[in-house]
Amino acid sequence: MSDQLTYQAGAGSPNPPRPALKTSRFSLRPTSTRGFLSQTFFASRAGDSRNYVLKVGPEIPERRKWARELRVFAREVAAYRLLAPLRGKYSPKMYAGTSAHRGANGLLLIEEIRGATCRDQMIGLTLPELASVARTIARLHAKFWNSPLLRRADGLPFHRYMRAHEVRRHLPSFLRWTRRSVQERHFFKQLPQRVSLALAHFRKRPATLVHGDLRSDNIYFGRTSIRFIDWGLALAGHGTFDLARLIGGSARTPLTLAQQITIFEVWHRSLVRSGVSNYPRQKAWQDYHHAVALTLTIPVTNAPTLARFSSRGQKLAQLITKRFLRSARELTASSCSILQ
Repeated sequence: MSDQLTYQAGAGSPNPPRPALKTSRFSLRPTSTRGFLSQTFFASRAGDSRNYVLKVGPEIPERRKWARELRVFAREVAAYRLLAPLRGKYSPKMYAGTSAHRGANGLLLIEEIRGATCRDQMIGLTLPELASVARTIARLHAKFWNSPLLRRADGLPFHRYMRAHEVRRHLPSFLRWTRRSVQERHFFKQLPQRVSLALAHFRKRPATLVHGDLRSDNIYFGRTSIRFIDWGLALAGHGTFDLARLIGGSARTPLTLAQQITIFEVWHRSLVRSGVSNYPRQKAWQDYHHAVALTLTIPVTNAPTLARFSSRGQKLAQLITKRFLRSARELTASSCSILQ
């Protein structure tokens, strides 16, 4: 049975949507998936053939706390406004959106993606799928490469790569939770210093619109297109973070160094072909190294909390820890000069 919602679109928003949605009554039914930091519903209304998804804040207190700290609705609304001129090419269209409580809560009415599917995060993506995503996200990165629009995007933070800046605080509890070898634990203990270097490095590098949470269940594969959902961790930063997040967190099987280079080169070629200049491959490869260090903070800051929520959360926490660690160790076993 569906619920009824009467919504005045654009309330509290400096950019209200088109008049057709100003006041509407929608029928709602829950989607089959529940986001970590949000809830989603299928939405429809009489006389409208379009299909919508309504996204609102989480009900669980701990998840609300995370949403408040990360300001996910402010970031998502900002990202969708930047993406609006692309008319749904890389993401769903946002018809209405507003954030509240300093970005911790809000409401988004977006296009329902049909004729496309996403992959389960537990299963992950094949090498050809990774290459297709890398090619597509590079085209999107090129659209916003050093764009002045990034500075004008209210709610979009610069260089907030998930919770990487909090790694030192979370590391002791992560090491108590995880079951890693002495050598692996030493590898993690070096992470705060590597993260500080990476953040300082990226503040001097070109910025673009970064998805921030580019994993398999946020990617919709259509017959001829790929689109990205869940922009609540979007930021202005370096595009290699999306690439490292994709490779480290969503590869179905661990990638060898040669396979990482293959996906990296797909991304870089697509970036250059889409108009990015003065960005040589050697510089991009150094950037990718720093991005991998930042993505290794994801299990450190997220996994222990994720493991408490459900049996699936426990399995996923263990899986992402193993995936990101393998990806980082495979890379750091090489030298930065490998492409020179």
